[in-house]
Amino acid sequence: MVTAQPPTSRSRYPIGVLVIVVITALRCVTLVAGLAELNGAQVVDWLGAGSPVPQPEPGSDEAIIAAILLVALLVASVLVVVGLLARQSWAWVMAIVSSGVILAIDLGWWWSGQPRDLSTALNVVAVFYLNQQDVRIALRSRPADKP
Repeated sequence: MVTAQPPTSRSRYPIGVLVIVVITALRCVTLVAGLAELNGAQVVDWLGAGSPVPQPEPGSDEAIIAAILLVALLVASVLVVVGLLARQSWAWVMAIVSSGVILAIDLGWWWSGQPRDLSTALNVVAVFYLNQQDVRIALRSRPADKP
């Protein structure tokens, strides 16, 4: 039986980490598209469907809440990409929490009859890869060197 060894600083990223980085980067694009839609811009239909928040009425309280939520998710997603590329253990936690939050939002929209299929699919795949053993080992925190 072969046991997985923690990666050295020179080893490659596991494919799961790269998949999560790509999915999270795509999530950033869909969040920006969602923000653009809130401001009245026309975006490609499938790209707008990737946003976890459907288009509310412009100028309404829902639009303000949606914009705040989209900006917060965008900042978290950018931090996740940077953290995963730097192999930080907090990036795994932030990635799983942000994917869970978006999946909860998507579930609510599905329940109300407005499913966000692309957003749901992206985050299901991200959660799948986040729970793979090689990804968890690659992002495991390392103890500080003792003097």
